[in-house]
Order: sequence, then C-alpha cells, then structure tokens
Amino acid sequence: MINTNMLHNILNILISLSALGVAILLAAGCTQLADGSLECAQSFVAPGYTAAAIAALSALKIAVNIMRDGVAGLIKPQPPVGK
Repeated sequence: MINTNMLHNILNILISLSALGVAILLAAGCTQLADGSLECAQSFVAPGYTAAAIAALSALKIAVNIMRDGVAGLIKPQPPVGK
C-alpha cells in the first residue's frame, strides 16, 4: 500500500526525471536562447510537454503535503525521524 511519504518521494523522483527530460530536449536538437527559452524547431519533442509535466508533478507534490499536514504544515518544522 502506498502512503503519502512514499508518494512524496516518487514525485521527487519524477520531478528529477523531468529535469532529465529538458537535457534530452537539448540533446535532441533544441537550443537555449539568450532569454532562457528553448527553441525546438529541429527537435521531435516540444518543450511545452516537459514544462507542463514539471508543473503538474510539482503541484501534485504540494497537494499531497497539504492533504497530509494541512496548509500550516507547509511551514512548520518537521519532527525528528524515529529509529
């Protein structure tokens, strides 16, 4: 059974993999412009898909935190981990 901590860590991994997706876009023919945006006319993948995935995963991670600990839990100190 999946718990909120496991889901939280899975989302962390997926967000990290999304960053890898940006690296793949660059390797697949996208170029980074001076303003930081990606130009992908030569790529087979549009950068909008990667940006949307990162935003959705990050929002889901925050939603899990709020469901687990409430809004105030986003800023409260975390208890120490028991052994």
